[in-house]
Amino acid sequence: MEFLRDTADRYGKARGYSAFCEANLRRVKALEMASKAGGVGEREAAAYASTAYGEALEALQNSVADYETLRAKRDAAQMTIEVWRSQNSARKAGI
Repeated sequence: MEFLRDTADRYGKARGYSAFCEANLRRVKALEMASKAGGVGEREAAAYASTAYGEALEALQNSVADYETLRAKRDAAQMTIEVWRSQNSARKAGI
């Protein structure tokens, strides 16, 4: 229970940062496309190939990995609590 309590703030921040990175990826693509000349396909390809887009994509990957790792640890802690509850309930019932 302490782990869940102690990581609640970090969990929220990790989810928020992940959402920010998703939006920032779209923003970087738009900025890169706006700064290029040519047709839409050419500008999009150039945006995807840009260093800024690659950095934004890496930030998104890292933020999702951090969030999902923390979420999995919190889920495991929650399952541990549920197992403990079940065992104690069964013990009280004499099972």
